[in-house]
Amino acid sequence: MIAGALLISGGVAVAVVGAARSLESGAGIEEDAVARGEVREDREQRAVAFTVPAGDRRDYSVYLLLRGRDGDENRRDLTVRDTACVARMPDGVETRFRGARQDASTTIGDATSVGHFSSQPGRVAVVCAYTTGTRSSRRIRPERAEYVVTPGTPLAMGLGIAMAVGGITAAVAGGFLLAWGWRRRRPA
Repeated sequence: MIAGALLISGGVAVAVVGAARSLESGAGIEEDAVARGEVREDREQRAVAFTVPAGDRRDYSVYLLLRGRDGDENRRDLTVRDTACVARMPDGVETRFRGARQDASTTIGDATSVGHFSSQPGRVAVVCAYTTGTRSSRRIRPERAEYVVTPGTPLAMGLGIAMAVGGITAAVAGGFLLAWGWRRRRPA
């Protein structure tokens, strides 16, 4: 019973911290953005640029901001899948990534990750555009979607969600353990 009670209290604490961290991360995606752009149906896309501060390499992520009807799960997934980005680093090297080929995808609120890159200090230019996609995805995805470039990786942003889910799981397991101990403790 003691172990169950400890799991419940610890799980609830971790879930609360994770939920707070997730909300903070979600707000930070737009608030901390270093660049903003727009993915459109036409192929003429303008790059957005920002400067990586002096020091070590830094990670950045690109998130599509899909609100209202565009945030519908199927529509969002197709839009992210059909989005491809190119980041041109200060030394001229280009990093290409697509929403369809991410290590870890994160959706927090209206923001869904497309991918991430790492850059040394200096000026970086990022451009995102729709790929050809399928006939149905071209019909469903929005004509245009805003994107932001934000410091960090999608995996780091998703840590709060993982903490909340893990905490809830631990609390539920603790509840079962507490109930099992309570039933065993009562005399027959």
